[in-house]
Amino acid sequence: MDGDEDGMRSEVSLAQLGNELAQLTNLSAIPALSEKEVQALEGVVGAPLPEEFRSFLLQFGPGVRPGPVLNLEWITDETLREQQMFAEEPESAVSVLASFPISRAHVSRLPQLAAEGTKPILWFDKPMPGTMFLCGHGCTWISMLAMNGDLAGTVWMTEIGWAENMYWWPSAPWLNHDRWGFPHSGWTEPVPFLDWYSRWTRSLQH
Repeated sequence: MDGDEDGMRSEVSLAQLGNELAQLTNLSAIPALSEKEVQALEGVVGAPLPEEFRSFLLQFGPGVRPGPVLNLEWITDETLREQQMFAEEPESAVSVLASFPISRAHVSRLPQLAAEGTKPILWFDKPMPGTMFLCGHGCTWISMLAMNGDLAGTVWMTEIGWAENMYWWPSAPWLNHDRWGFPHSGWTEPVPFLDWYSRWTRSLQH
């Protein structure tokens, strides 16, 4: 995974992902989002979408089965619900435009923690600045997309809620175990969106 000033890039390209998905379905039947629809989502979220995620929506819409299909209505509903909570409790409000606080220095600790047999988990307040809702995993577990910074476009797991000192870790839904006591935990590298989608899709075919 390459990094640049606009965040991290996936190992798989959009074209390569398209080739993979073409083995699963007729790509011409995929309901890709229009530029207007993507801009409408950005209007709800309140910030430009990370490049890989934006390009994915324009080409593949919410995705195709047997891979994961993103629930864009859920993303919108959860975003609006959180915005309403912020309006009611402005002292708790965070901005999607604020800096995403997880850094490369933070994630560099994860492999060492795992090697020591310690949970490769980061602790931060929730809600988290500089993120948007991406995917629900049942109960209260969710994946969030980092919106800016050197980890822009990477996907993170946490638990929906307003408690302080929430757990955050790289989202890895292709891992079905909960070795560390948290669903889809144990991956110790930040995962850019296209890699995240591709790995999850491959796991669902087995």
